[in-house]
Amino acid sequence: MKRVKLLLAALALFLLASGSYLALQFNQGSTKAKVKADPNYRLSQEEKDLLQEGDIILRRGEGFVSSVIANLDEVEYNLSHCAFITKGQKDWMIIHSVSKGLSGFDGVQAETLDHFSATSVAKTLVVLRLKTDYNNRVNISKRARYYLDQKVPFDHGFDLSDTTTFYCTELLQQSIQDVLHRDVFASRFRTDHPHYVHFDALLDTTEFELILNHQGQAVTQFMGLEP
Repeated sequence: MKRVKLLLAALALFLLASGSYLALQFNQGSTKAKVKADPNYRLSQEEKDLLQEGDIILRRGEGFVSSVIANLDEVEYNLSHCAFITKGQKDWMIIHSVSKGLSGFDGVQAETLDHFSATSVAKTLVVLRLKTDYNNRVNISKRARYYLDQKVPFDHGFDLSDTTTFYCTELLQQSIQDVLHRDVFASRFRTDHPHYVHFDALLDTTEFELILNHQGQAVTQFMGLEP
């Protein structure tokens, strides 16, 4: 079933790129599907002060593709996208991989953290930190910048074995593996989607620390942080 949903997400991205998005406007009855981004949504300055280079930010985006991704698992948390956080000249930026059908540019790209937040559904931002030393996280961020400079295209086939294209979590997986030389998302091998890095692998407390959480118990309970 999850593979079918991934194929549906890939089909949605293809139709978006080809201008046929309306063909996929069907059966959006779930609560998670009926959401819109909040253009006024931001992290507070106090929250931004907690951020470090190489942190990972997750969110729920709006639209059909985000709905498909957010509903891949029967879980309470509401996530459809992720990115690296990196310091810009004036403020925090993010590096992520997005389809041209969603952003106007295909593949690895950068934007301000504030813009990323403003195109997110309110109260869905989550920030994680990989449990490794600071220098490693800086080098992982540099690796993401390398893929940004290389203009790596989006992986419309969601094929983790193909390192010439990246979907959003695949950019994270490859950048981290390049530096640490190990797979920090190995928990996926204990699921029904071992060949796809989904958000459950990011909410793994053996590898990641929770820094900011706008989703409350939906995230903390999944991570086993609730008593």
